Parts: sequence; structure tokens; C-alpha cells
Amino acid sequence: MSMSTSESVVRDTAITVPDFFRLLPRALDGERYTTTDGSVAVGDADHGVSITIRPLEPRRIALLKIDRCEVVLTFTGYTSEEREAFFIRFDRAYQRGGG
Repeated sequence: MSMSTSESVVRDTAITVPDFFRLLPRALDGERYTTTDGSVAVGDADHGVSITIRPLEPRRIALLKIDRCEVVLTFTGYTSEEREAFFIRFDRAYQRGGG
């Protein structure tokens, strides 16, 4: 029996918690998931992604206020290629401003 390894990626994102969850179905592109108080589980214990999100203090630049959240994605049983493919979809769903 092989043991699954986990790898976490932490991101400081310019998004609100409600917007994160609103865009989540597009980011997961049909994958089944469950949500509970600020966390998301995709897949299972041997091959899945655990996502936690928490609001951070807004970033202020002069009079501009940018909402922020910390998003922690923990991959279990994913190859580097699978993580890369996941982030291509995930980043595209949360991309802002067309660029």
C-alpha cells in the first residue's frame, strides 16, 4: 500500500469570501466537492484537494481599498502535472480584468 503525500500552496488573493465561493464551481470545472465553514474538500483522502479560505485585512493604496483573502490549497496524491493542470483551471476562474 502506498502512502499519499501532501503539498500545500498558500495564496494571498484579491477577492472576497462570498466571491470565492460564487466562482468555485467554475474553478473546479465539474469536479464534485463539499463545503463547510470556510473550507472545501475535492476528491477523497487519497487523491484530493483541501481548500481553506479566510479573510485578510484589506490592502489600502491611497483611497483605494482592495479586499483580500488567504487561500490555502493542500493537495494529496497529486502529481506535479495534476497540480499544474488544477491551477490552470483554478487561476483562469479567478482571473480579474481580462488579463
